[in-house]
Amino acid sequence: MTTLSHPFKDSPEPLEVPKEHAANVNALYEWMKDQPRFPSFSKNHAHLFLHACLWNLDDAKKALQKYAQIHANSPEIFDNRDIMGAGVQMTLNATHMVALPRTTPEGYRLLYYRLSDTDPSKMNFTEAVKSFCMFNDAQISVDGIMEGYIVIFDMKGVRLGHLARVQFGPLRVFMNYIQDAHPVRLKKIYIVHTASFINQVMALVKPLIKSELLGLLQFTTAGPEEIVGVDYLPKDFGGPFDEVATMHAEQKKRLETEFRDWLMDSGALKEAPKQKNGSANQIKPPVKAFRGLEID
Repeated sequence: MTTLSHPFKDSPEPLEVPKEHAANVNALYEWMKDQPRFPSFSKNHAHLFLHACLWNLDDAKKALQKYAQIHANSPEIFDNRDIMGAGVQMTLNATHMVALPRTTPEGYRLLYYRLSDTDPSKMNFTEAVKSFCMFNDAQISVDGIMEGYIVIFDMKGVRLGHLARVQFGPLRVFMNYIQDAHPVRLKKIYIVHTASFINQVMALVKPLIKSELLGLLQFTTAGPEEIVGVDYLPKDFGGPFDEVATMHAEQKKRLETEFRDWLMDSGALKEAPKQKNGSANQIKPPVKAFRGLEID
């Protein structure tokens, strides 16, 4: 059972809900409390998932069920969420994961990811997925209800040796989670400095990508400044903000100091095991459906 405030670390009380959606948030919260195998989801979870699912109640229920099930069935990614763990630290020291400070006019947060150490031996794929999910959970906590997210993956420095270290099991979990259970509105995914072997990458992941997510992907051999404009970017790309490495170091420190206990506590947000004396406490599995990512 969790002991801290989730999904927003500093918001133990329910956030204000738009009046036109208050009834659905209340209804979802009551439904959540009636699910015998659900963890201690809060009313803020109901708000967050409904917002992510464009206020569709059925889609939000499916996303919550998928979230609880994936967390329970993938302990290698969602258990032992210690930011100071050796594998997570190795990932954070070999990558840059940064939430850029300026949002777009639409209110979208820009997230930027790249390698800082291009040695493939420094990448453990399972730990990378785990670290990525922890970073994103903390960012959701910081942002609250965010209108949307634009993700920039920078492939500069990625080699075929990195591709060889990808493990299909964690990759499948990650794709299922991002598409069916991650409680954000994903607006666009840019792959910049696209590597020459991008077709090999896509051959690996395309069977796991639904058409809605595929429609969000955009590839370019150019840098991020050609996509979003320098006004939103760090000095590395001619923008006004601190260098990527500086921002990464600051945000990593925040994870280690402000979010360490909170992230470990969040490991309890998972479906409880099915009781042996019958199926009464089993949640009916959700119909496989994409949870409604909005495409511009």
